[in-house]
Amino acid sequence: MEMNGTYRTSDLYIAAWLLSNGLELKDIDRYNSRRCDFIFTDRQDRPGLVHSFMCGRARGNLADFIYHLKRAKRLLYSVEV
Repeated sequence: MEMNGTYRTSDLYIAAWLLSNGLELKDIDRYNSRRCDFIFTDRQDRPGLVHSFMCGRARGNLADFIYHLKRAKRLLYSVEV
């Protein structure tokens, strides 16, 4: 979802992929106890990054992706971003 120069996703793996590609995480919207949205500063290349990830054509450093996946999980349980 795109809004005012930001991109929101509730998908943990897409969030980790975007983090590993250098997108800035602005906030996490915890709108209920079971779901939340990761809010990123949008960039021109973001649609292509999401598309390549969803189509199974993403290329990058796997160790970096795993690091950011763990980081995103930690952020879900923390109070601040």
